[in-house]
Amino acid sequence: MINRRRFIGSIPVAAVALSTLRPQADAQAAEAESQDASPDDLIRSPPVVQNPRADSFGVSIAVGGLSTAWIEYGFTVDQLTHTAVASHHGLISADDRVLHVRVQHPDPLPSDRPIFYRVVVQPLSYKNAYSLTRGEPQATDTYALRLPNPTTDRVRIVSINDTHENLETILALHTEIEKLDPDLLIWNGDSCNDFDDSDSPEQILLNPAKDLTKSWAGTRPLVFSNGNHDVRGSRAREVIKSFVGCPESTELPYNQALRCGPVALLTLDTGEDKPDHHPVFAGTASYQPYRQRQARWLQETIQRPEVQDAPFNIAACHIPLRGLPGHNDGTTLDGYAYYSGFGAKLWLPLLQQANCRAILSGHMHRDRLDPATPEMPIPQFVGGGPAPASATLTIIDAEQTAAKQSMDIRIVDLKGNVLHQQQWSPA
Repeated sequence: MINRRRFIGSIPVAAVALSTLRPQADAQAAEAESQDASPDDLIRSPPVVQNPRADSFGVSIAVGGLSTAWIEYGFTVDQLTHTAVASHHGLISADDRVLHVRVQHPDPLPSDRPIFYRVVVQPLSYKNAYSLTRGEPQATDTYALRLPNPTTDRVRIVSINDTHENLETILALHTEIEKLDPDLLIWNGDSCNDFDDSDSPEQILLNPAKDLTKSWAGTRPLVFSNGNHDVRGSRAREVIKSFVGCPESTELPYNQALRCGPVALLTLDTGEDKPDHHPVFAGTASYQPYRQRQARWLQETIQRPEVQDAPFNIAACHIPLRGLPGHNDGTTLDGYAYYSGFGAKLWLPLLQQANCRAILSGHMHRDRLDPATPEMPIPQFVGGGPAPASATLTIIDAEQTAAKQSMDIRIVDLKGNVLHQQQWSPA
């Protein structure tokens, strides 16, 4: 297997690394350029790959001023012969904070070898409708992306949760993720404390390590599962610009059904941890109809062949769907949810019907494994919290060969110590 890393130094002059693609503009050009699009800091995050499909994938990147972006990609490191440009209704996409470009290839993309790509960003300024100025393009390094293979014999998925902008923990998670080298990364909610006026959602989401050289989702796709803190604050509605959601539905952006080798992954959005009519929301919450729409989606999705045929189905959602004795289910005005009673009622019967093997969640800031019971035959893995001492990674290793079908799920701390583990084969 090719090591997932950024490729530098082996590509043509036109594709050299970011640091060499920032020439200083002359005085006249600098004067013409927008003050919001400084050539010194236009690229503000590493690329984040999202929503992989057989013939497509998306990439988001934070920018430092009004600009457009495109992706150059190919199947050898020195031949980025294809270009993908984002446009809507004929107008090329432009933004001053974050851009998203989706690669839509005419044929199925390879999942048995890397796809090499880089993101190119170009400043844009308007004097008026007929006087537009373009600055010098800037490019990221070239990345070697591997998409999840639906037919592979084995797959590794890693899930993290409740990072809450803790930089020490995020840096440690970067290190551990690179060691584990998963095929897919799940960010299972609560990326932030909230998204208030002073926050930059695109920086929290796309550049959580505050370092352009640290890219946990540049060489593998990231699946984002919304947490209750991710929907709080005056700028929470901007999250969808960075994590654009699945391309099939704008109504259910965080519901994914991905087949990764022996595993079918289903993601659900538990929403807030209090009922919609709670006074703290001031009439701005409508999560129960949203959960009901997800239930209809789940009922249809579990009938899809790629889900039914998978040896192992797992679900990911931020707030647990099972609680411990005495835990608050979040359906009353008292306190907040330790587990989602609303989600449990709507989704658990369907997950049981689909023979779901495990639920991955977080929210509680304390790791645990809830074993299967006769009443609830789906074990639940709950990840830890934002502090380094409580942070965890949940690792899913699944294999399917002629002689063996197996899955191993374990929760580990930042030192790799196994805290909880379960292994099984299909019934």
